[in-house]
Amino acid sequence: MENLFKKFIYTGVGFVSLTTERMRDTIKGLIEDGKISKEEGKKIVDDFSKNTETKKDEIESQFKSIIEKILKSFNFATVSDLEKVENRIAVLEALLAKVEEEKIKEEEVEVVVEEIKKELDEEIIEEPKKESNDETGEKPNDDINEEKK
Repeated sequence: MENLFKKFIYTGVGFVSLTTERMRDTIKGLIEDGKISKEEGKKIVDDFSKNTETKKDEIESQFKSIIEKILKSFNFATVSDLEKVENRIAVLEALLAKVEEEKIKEEEVEVVVEEIKKELDEEIIEEPKKESNDETGEKPNDDINEEKK
């Protein structure tokens, strides 16, 4: 499709170039035949060049408008659409990095808590046994032993 547009533009440029060349040759012939003066010929060529430039700009504008309509009908993403998506991705990546950082911190806290729990469990298990009661040989902590006395 792009090639079709290029061919269209090149054809238009070639047509304008050919027309300009033929018009100049025609004006040159009229000057040589004495049908118009050199100044008149120059004015005609200048007016034609200005008019051609104006028409060229109009055609380019119309062609650009047509291409934009065609591209919109295909629903292609525009540069601004892509910039918006890039910005959203950047924001989401930053947010993800924060979430991951917080998750790592949370996991670190959980690991530390688990280590403390293990240490406490070990301390409870390794707590030194209290000496038994002198008379009975029983442990003083026991409620049952207290009743026996």
